[in-house]
Amino acid sequence: MNLAIRLLYELNKNDERLSWKEFTIKEDKAEIAAYCSQFEVVCFSCYIWNITQTLEVASMIKTINPSTKILLGGPEVTYDWQETIQLPSIDYIITGEGEIPFTQFLQQYPSAEKVANLASKKNGDLIYHLESANFDLETYANTNPYQHDDVDTLKNRVLYLETSRGCPYKCEFCLASLDNRVRYLPMDHIKSNLLYLMTHGRVIKFLDRTFNVKKDFTLDIFQFILDNARPENVFQFEITADILHPAIMQFIIDKVPKGMFRFEIGIQTVNQKANLEVSRKQNFEKTKEVILRLKDHVEMHLDLIVGLPFDYWNDIKYSFEEVFKLYPPELQLGFLKFLKGTPVRTNILIMVMNLIQ
Repeated sequence: MNLAIRLLYELNKNDERLSWKEFTIKEDKAEIAAYCSQFEVVCFSCYIWNITQTLEVASMIKTINPSTKILLGGPEVTYDWQETIQLPSIDYIITGEGEIPFTQFLQQYPSAEKVANLASKKNGDLIYHLESANFDLETYANTNPYQHDDVDTLKNRVLYLETSRGCPYKCEFCLASLDNRVRYLPMDHIKSNLLYLMTHGRVIKFLDRTFNVKKDFTLDIFQFILDNARPENVFQFEITADILHPAIMQFIIDKVPKGMFRFEIGIQTVNQKANLEVSRKQNFEKTKEVILRLKDHVEMHLDLIVGLPFDYWNDIKYSFEEVFKLYPPELQLGFLKFLKGTPVRTNILIMVMNLIQ
């Protein structure tokens, strides 16, 4: 489920021109294009897993109805947008956080030259209005982005909840490293939305990159879950294990029913040389202690990455063996992705250019 389009619609739902619809990458692209071509402007939320299909659909929309305008937003077009905006099918791109620019776009369209962080084209020239547009997350007080969904559809889907933005760490392969200011949404908003999702859904996944940054916040949310959850609810958190506070661990051991919590822990590599090269801090011994202590209380999903600099074949084998010995229910072995905007991608491109020269 795409939380972004629900958030943007919730903020701008009083605009009668605006509607929203969610498609999957497995749906027929011709049918998606035919539906979208009925609109004056179509806005797509773009990620690494849907960008190829999205650009294909955008081209098909223009073939059906050349007057339909196409606006793209999301992490996959926020960086290196100069190439994408030159495609004949793309009219606008919003970079960065979307709340402020999207609302400005709705208010000012068809004149959009002064919209913050909006790229567009005019007479063959690229226009980009760069402006600081950090959204005040307190604005989300008293809102519920899921209230526009049919509640009967929620119970069979993974429901995403955002409690904060940003990450205190600087891992160079991750887009979260670009925003080291951790900002929290209003607590009343978090709890009311969480209660709604617990009531109507089953699996709830928190989007925070490091959910356990603040001990008191973490314990507050955990206690709220225990006070209100239904037996079938499952909650997934992305945590940094080597900083997990002892009080949080004891809370889980003493109070949390087995199977209710699921922790995603990104170990990535045990090789400290590779960690340091990508500005990643990790104490594997502490991480291992936390995993072993909580493995009988929390479902574990552990991640490893192949392809980090200075992480050679024997290093990869060693990391795999050390993590496999922890016997996690799930062990994901993924390849390093050169995500647009990440320092590791930029560094690789600079290195390649130097080699070419």
